Amino acid sequence: MPTDDDPTLTSVEAYGAHADDYERRYADHRLEHPRRFAASLVVPARILDAGCGPGRDLGIFASYGHEPVGFELNDAFVEMARRHAPTVAGDLREVAEHFDDASFDGVWAQASLVHLSKAAAVDVLGQFVRLLRPGGRFFTCVKAEGDRGWVDEPDGRRWYEVWDADEFAAAVDACGFEIEDLRPGFYVEVWATRR
Repeated sequence: MPTDDDPTLTSVEAYGAHADDYERRYADHRLEHPRRFAASLVVPARILDAGCGPGRDLGIFASYGHEPVGFELNDAFVEMARRHAPTVAGDLREVAEHFDDASFDGVWAQASLVHLSKAAAVDVLGQFVRLLRPGGRFFTCVKAEGDRGWVDEPDGRRWYEVWDADEFAAAVDACGFEIEDLRPGFYVEVWATRR
């Protein structure tokens, strides 16, 4: 059972108790982002939705004619996501162990790194580079405001990392991505291409 010794596992497990509520709450949240990502890829692209949650964006990518694959740690979300596309159960910190190198045209990581330490997030960014074909598209966002650490939320207790926008952009660049669009805010958004 997850403990505070592994904040990532504890945080991800917390989503399971209210998975249906989470799916309803975010059903229409920032739909323009996955649509923009889907439109940026040549059909049919193979897209990894890394940390896919209940799978809403998998369905969006499939509706554009793409071939999405979900990757998710929370058991409840894995089952929900499989309604939209094939979904692999696993820890994001070991994502590259589940797929061949250069096997994706796009990696979508919508708020997937928020419960990882900076060192773990940088490692995962490097794994994403390995999984993407050269020129492959990438999107991610991380928390850029608020306090680092544990937060007691209405639907569970979760640990968050907080990044400075420039610091995160530098980390993404250093891992092998060419940043095309950086949008600061509560969550700093990065749209990029693998070099």
